Amino acid sequence: MKAPKLKKNAHIRIIAPASAPNLRLLTIGVSKLRKLGYKVTLGENITRTKQIGYLSAPDADRAKELESAFEDDSVDAIFCARGGFGSLRILSLIDFDIIKEHPKIFVGYSDITALHIAINQKTDLITFHGPMPGVDFEMITPEILKNFIDVLSGETTELTSQINRIVGSVIEGKAIGISVGTNFSLITSLFGTEYALKANERILFLEDTATSISDIDRYMAELWLSKVLYRVKGLIFGDFTQIPEDVGPVPSLQEIIYYYTSKMKKPTMYGLPFGHGSDQMTIPLNAKIKISTYEPSITLEENVVD
Repeated sequence: MKAPKLKKNAHIRIIAPASAPNLRLLTIGVSKLRKLGYKVTLGENITRTKQIGYLSAPDADRAKELESAFEDDSVDAIFCARGGFGSLRILSLIDFDIIKEHPKIFVGYSDITALHIAINQKTDLITFHGPMPGVDFEMITPEILKNFIDVLSGETTELTSQINRIVGSVIEGKAIGISVGTNFSLITSLFGTEYALKANERILFLEDTATSISDIDRYMAELWLSKVLYRVKGLIFGDFTQIPEDVGPVPSLQEIIYYYTSKMKKPTMYGLPFGHGSDQMTIPLNAKIKISTYEPSITLEENVVD
């Protein structure tokens, strides 16, 4: 299922389904979107003080804000202000039939991964890992912002044209599959639940922040032991930032990645700009894509918006 494309003067609703955003940074994001000509409104968990610890509001309020944004027919696209914590807690509270009946562009990353996977699997809607107005818009480059808008508007099929960094090839090859991801911690947290990601014919995007090398090793072992690595068509690793130091000798992140991916012998790339780094590429999730380690490149094999 595909949402209508983002048009000029579209109405964007910004919500906070996880943690509360920094209002200074969000103000910058809203200003940039309005300068592009979009109407921007804010969910009530942002405009009213309902914060509880690291959550923007109580669980029921955050689920209701998400449902209301989808249900409101004046809203064309839904952007999450930020990630943080709390998306897992609202999955069982969401009425996914509302999303099925009102498909819209849905954007976010980090903790929002839990919502992406649940929405992708419960409704078959294509959603978008992409920059969030309460986090990334202060430093976003004009090129990255243009590619973001072009993807949501259906104006491009190229996801890597604005990448200005060297991308490593772990296992060479090409593959076509359905995109899924991206935050490693959230993906493994969903294992054993009704929301656990489907791996067959998928191309898996992985990134994380503030996660130790030993934890990443455990996560990769879980993918291996659960046969996920057997079933995916390819792997793409993004930014792994703020990795805490482990006590004692530990392998490097690259060694961990190679140890597991060399067993599966499927196309694998490393170092793309998505996750918690300085750049944030846009990745349609639940979409048919083609990857090649030789160029390297990621291209869409279908329209991701109508």
